[in-house]
Amino acid sequence: MNLLYIAVGGAVGAVLRYLAGNAAVRYFNPQLPYGTFIINIAGCFLMGLLMALIVDKGLLPPVWRLFLCVGVLGGFTTFSSFGYEVYTLLAEGNLAYGFLYAALSCLLGVLAAALGALLVKILF
Repeated sequence: MNLLYIAVGGAVGAVLRYLAGNAAVRYFNPQLPYGTFIINIAGCFLMGLLMALIVDKGLLPPVWRLFLCVGVLGGFTTFSSFGYEVYTLLAEGNLAYGFLYAALSCLLGVLAAALGALLVKILF
């Protein structure tokens, strides 16, 4: 049953990722991977928020961690795409963009996860 929760959540997350990525292309410069950047930061924030709610505070049953964190966010976040996009930027000679994109994604991702967890501590 746990695998079903993860699989359904993963499908939901993958569809959300596709929709969010397409929306980012419409609103931002498609030459840079803004969609992946936004998805990664949002996913990190949501992971921090949900893990704090589910694991730290116990406000949702543990099965929700499987569905939301492993499934939905596992399908939604895009660090595999991130790695390839950084590689592509560097391989194309866009060293400044490649390193800036990698550094900001990692730094802001960690900060977003901490902010999500902190928000739960403040509100609950």
